[in-house]
Amino acid sequence: MKAYFVKTTGTLTLLLVLSLGLTGCSKAPDDTDQQTPVTVRLVTVNGDAQHSSRSFVGRVDAVSTVDLAFQVGGRVTELAVQQGQVVPAGELLAALDPADYQLALQQARVQLEQAQRDLERARPLREQGILTPSDFEQLQTSYDLAKVALDNARRNVEHARLEAPFDALITRRLIERYSTVAAGTPVLRVQNISELRVHINVPEQLMRLVNDSADYRVSVRLPGLDDGVVLQYREHATEADAITQTYRVSFALQPVAGVNLLPGMTVNVVTERSLQQSSLSVPLSAIDTGTPEQFYVWRYLEDSQTVERVQVELGQIHGQQVDILSGVQYGDQLVSAGHVHLQQGQRVRPFQAY
Repeated sequence: MKAYFVKTTGTLTLLLVLSLGLTGCSKAPDDTDQQTPVTVRLVTVNGDAQHSSRSFVGRVDAVSTVDLAFQVGGRVTELAVQQGQVVPAGELLAALDPADYQLALQQARVQLEQAQRDLERARPLREQGILTPSDFEQLQTSYDLAKVALDNARRNVEHARLEAPFDALITRRLIERYSTVAAGTPVLRVQNISELRVHINVPEQLMRLVNDSADYRVSVRLPGLDDGVVLQYREHATEADAITQTYRVSFALQPVAGVNLLPGMTVNVVTERSLQQSSLSVPLSAIDTGTPEQFYVWRYLEDSQTVERVQVELGQIHGQQVDILSGVQYGDQLVSAGHVHLQQGQRVRPFQAY
């Protein structure tokens, strides 16, 4: 038993020595392995517009849509024939047969002249005491009523003509010519297209981020126009849609030469946050938050193909973008992800494509 134990112990010792020997002969780490460039994805300060822009489906609309009607009744003798026609402000849209209203106007003039003659004859009689005060006041009242009747007859003649209250696009004829209509019956539907309106529905999450409409550049993309057409803010709804929880925002679109835009059409609307020269912005993913209460970014140095850690001061957050108040400059290239694996002065390789 004793010999067996010694032999076993010797074998274990030999294995342990061989193991240590092999470990000692293993190759030491080479510094060249540590210098292998790390592939990183880069972003440019204020250079990535995708994170600050959004696309919406917009609906083109007129400033207003109105159903026009006569304030008096009669037979329609004139009516705008062509739907889709634009009638300038003040020009005739429709007219009633004026014969009855012209006769009523002539009758009112005769009655006023008669009432005026009666009043003039009664005035000296009243001064002489022959005519009682009540009789004279009755003649004065008849004269005043005749003046009102004349004014009303003139207005009826004017109301027998329907003129465009603005540059009106005729969208629909609601009656046919020679129809007899009552007062207040809609005859034409017109739209005010002095400027077009574009409506988009904005989610409530985005509405919370909008402090000032001037911070955003809103444009509509139209065929044949590379840069699009800038829209002007007009108004927005303050109550969300009960179903979609979105807010309707309206913009003004001036007529575009060569582009036939009509109310009811849909367009592609792009909103971009206005980035001024003094406002630097980067994606949130570029911020290194590994140090408590301090923020850093990793700036890529193209000449040496290395990175350096730079402390920055942050401003407001806008969606997936954050303002940087100090520490970087416009055009700097920053690492957008993987900060925990970087070291000061480490060589990196910009990611190109998959």
